[in-house]
Amino acid sequence: MTPAIAIIGGGPCGLTFARLLQLNNIDYVIFERDASSTPTPQHQGGTLDLHPKTGQLALKRAGMFEEYSKIARWNAGTGVVMDPAGKTWVTFDKGADGPEVDRVQLRRLLLDSIPQEKICWGRPVKRVERHESGTGWVIMFADGSTATGFKLIVGADGAWSKVRSQVTPAKPIYSGKMYIEGRISQGNPCYAAVNEVTGAGTMMAMGAGKQLAVQQVADDSYRVYVGLQVPEDFPHNVVDISSTEIAKDTFLSSSEFFADWAPNLKDIVKNTEGPLRSWPMHRMPVESMGWMRVRGLALIGDAAHVSTPFVGEGVNWAMYDALVLADRIIEQYNRSNDDIADDRLELAVAKYEEEMFPRAKDFIERCMASEELCFSENAAQRLAAIFHDPNQTLLGRT
Repeated sequence: MTPAIAIIGGGPCGLTFARLLQLNNIDYVIFERDASSTPTPQHQGGTLDLHPKTGQLALKRAGMFEEYSKIARWNAGTGVVMDPAGKTWVTFDKGADGPEVDRVQLRRLLLDSIPQEKICWGRPVKRVERHESGTGWVIMFADGSTATGFKLIVGADGAWSKVRSQVTPAKPIYSGKMYIEGRISQGNPCYAAVNEVTGAGTMMAMGAGKQLAVQQVADDSYRVYVGLQVPEDFPHNVVDISSTEIAKDTFLSSSEFFADWAPNLKDIVKNTEGPLRSWPMHRMPVESMGWMRVRGLALIGDAAHVSTPFVGEGVNWAMYDALVLADRIIEQYNRSNDDIADDRLELAVAKYEEEMFPRAKDFIERCMASEELCFSENAAQRLAAIFHDPNQTLLGRT
């Protein structure tokens, strides 16, 4: 029998949604583009801080908070904010409001919480189309195969969702900001100096329209993020980041980049290890948050409202989406003695969207305001003013 719900994408929000359905005996299947559960470079980078009222709440409701607590780094919520001259303007500690966990660890935790036969690996989706009968939808895979017969297809497939085009014509737009990502390993000549300043948390140097950030991950190495305001083709047609040394020499020799920054900050750039990876930051248009209901389809997480990472809430809202949508569906299933009627499933998704749209709009707007701040001329000073003024809510956490 065809499961009632197909989930496109096996990232944090898709897996959280699946786990919540699993606990309530609602049948589903996940189609994931990765060939297997072995981490790919896409999932290895970065660390995530889960917040009490969103990401942590979703894990609690999924019965996974105890296991999460064992891998969360509760001492990693510390941070230092500097300016390009190396002056410290802010130190902070998020404590229980934002422990860190590597993305790959969170995914493994969620994968282990559901039966493996529920996941179809190596199934990249090419597109989703209406069934030739005019009712229902067909999932078209890259290998030419198809799947159909689902009552609901949930797009949890990220910024470049293959489900979204059937729901809204809106597409993510480039923010004008980009991170170039590298790392500092424990054997790096710069490691001790970075560790002394950053410890288990994060160091952010910002100002003059640029950023340099380092953040510790679970193996005690550091991720390095060089933040720039550059064209989207920058890593290919302006500075070829496939050559780590050439890219670093460019960053250090030009006043357009980091030539005028403090020696200790330039030393981080100098010692950053490759291969370098570009992360162009996109966001959905604010005005796109409010499409008409499309029967049989739903979007959660970045597929619905991808935005830039400058308020630190992306994965949290994605997991919260999963929680809200699951709750609305479970409410409708609990009204039935057997299977759920299509109309009640549609009512569940409509109620989810009604709650999600204003929240997503607020999220994107705050990300845009934070982008402007974090890449401003006096970013560190402005951020310090926000930290020291309890009435400021630009970077308010959830």
